Amino acid sequence: MEVTYSSDVDAGVRETLASTASADSVEGILLLATPDLKPQSPEFEALLADISVPIFGGIFPEIIYRGEKQDTGALTVGLSSKPDVTTVSDLSDPETSFSDALDPNLPSQGYETALVFVDAHATNIEAFIETLFRTYSVELNFVGGGAGTLEVDQQSCLFTNEGVIEDGAIVAALPEPMEIGVKHGWQEIAGPFRVTDADGSTLNTLDGKSAFSVYRDVIEDHSRTIVTEENFFEVAKSYPFGISRMAAEEIVRDPFAVSEDGSITCFGEMPEGEFVTVLEGDPDSLIAAAQTAYDHALNGSNPPEALFFFDCISRVLYLKSAFDRELAVVRPGDVPVFGALTIGEIANDGAGHLDYYNKTAVVGAMSNV
Repeated sequence: MEVTYSSDVDAGVRETLASTASADSVEGILLLATPDLKPQSPEFEALLADISVPIFGGIFPEIIYRGEKQDTGALTVGLSSKPDVTTVSDLSDPETSFSDALDPNLPSQGYETALVFVDAHATNIEAFIETLFRTYSVELNFVGGGAGTLEVDQQSCLFTNEGVIEDGAIVAALPEPMEIGVKHGWQEIAGPFRVTDADGSTLNTLDGKSAFSVYRDVIEDHSRTIVTEENFFEVAKSYPFGISRMAAEEIVRDPFAVSEDGSITCFGEMPEGEFVTVLEGDPDSLIAAAQTAYDHALNGSNPPEALFFFDCISRVLYLKSAFDRELAVVRPGDVPVFGALTIGEIANDGAGHLDYYNKTAVVGAMSNV
């Protein structure tokens, strides 16, 4: 596996892609880039079409190279086996049949791992993830996350040899096995509250009351911080929601906007009828969770040759300078560590359900690469 970082997203990326694609050991390319790469340009689409091996990837708020985060540039990963790349279009269209786009025979063809990237601003992400699980169950392990930026609403943020993709998803299957660790470290401070009215990722009421009024009262009682529409994003990054699960950590949902009617919009669906809690973290608990995810990923029988790390950009916004401590606990010796800071994380552990997370650390350990 060849991993190359280019700070120059124009000439540097072109040269790196050409060099990587021409290497005898490379059968496919994963390209992870920051927003200063402009995938919508005709030049970039022409570059993708000219690559002689399968290529796939996306735009993310930041990327991770050698266990350090980078807010500019692009990461080119030369894969030693040919990926089977599937593109899913119209992710937000409720009429889209996701199962029609998926090949259920991938496990029988020798594939064991799938990298999954979605447009984070699309709707129906959870329905797509559910279809992935129904199609492959635990026969494939999955890692990946939401692509896009925090500053701009939906735009083209994924790509393959066929071009750039908006409102879609990419599934790239690989034959190499992967051990996966998933952990977030946020702790419950209030709830549970029943979701009595929601529309996709927009939470309207909890226990029959305005979602914002319930959330505001919890935060103000807990921290004595006054919560307003103006400071909502700044406060909310420290207090996510958790969707309750049996005998497992809650699935975290990241609130990021409040409307005049008191509804709260999150990254990820808030299903009606579910029970949610309000969570709080501290740097030590989040960093310990990343360490646990790392330890779980390294529980496999073979020592890893590469570590994939997909972590939430909102953990960076919360931890600030302490995020370097989180990176340090997933940076072992000479093993290359790379990945992206995503808008939502996708993973399973090979034994449980596949989920779309927020504010969660996902570590994937791969050998024989």
